[in-house]
Amino acid sequence: MPNWAIALIIGGLIGLFLARWVARDSIQSKPIQSGGAAKFFHYLACGMLVAGAPSALTATILYNQLHFFPRLLRGVAVGFTDVGLAALCLIVFAVFESRVERVR
Repeated sequence: MPNWAIALIIGGLIGLFLARWVARDSIQSKPIQSGGAAKFFHYLACGMLVAGAPSALTATILYNQLHFFPRLLRGVAVGFTDVGLAALCLIVFAVFESRVERVR
């Protein structure tokens, strides 16, 4: 298994564990109007945002055969991958929320 996949899995597990608190605080500040699918994508997006830093750190550590700067660049790339996945989840979440706004 490639190093970036291991880093995404480890960061994703940490992110999904910590997403509980981030999603709860986010829902308290602005409640979710639509159903369970929107809550799922909101939770997933919170998890992926939190997973960015642990994934980047794990990838930087796992690419130990490279020099420092290429290791750092690959770690940052893996972290931005998590942020990009979170953006996709938030777009799907926004689609569900906009449907509720149109109905009202």
